[in-house]
Amino acid sequence: MKKLYMVFLIAVAIIFGYHIGNAVIGTAGLSWLSYGRSFGFPNTPITFGGVINLSIGFEFNINVAQVLLIVTAIIVYTKTAPKLFA
Repeated sequence: MKKLYMVFLIAVAIIFGYHIGNAVIGTAGLSWLSYGRSFGFPNTPITFGGVINLSIGFEFNINVAQVLLIVTAIIVYTKTAPKLFA
């Protein structure tokens, strides 16, 4: 149950961080939260005889807001998990 709680906190941090990062893109003083990188494998199509097309790709995007909220989620987990699951 503890691991599920940690996964939940980190998932919420990733989702909220994504939305916060996108919301402050043009905002003066907060635009640094939207700075991020994306990396992964490009979407590469594979064609089988011109009949079937298969595309496989993976891309991972992360921004500063997500990193800050993930760190916060880990801190919240370490402070609250022993009290919740005692």
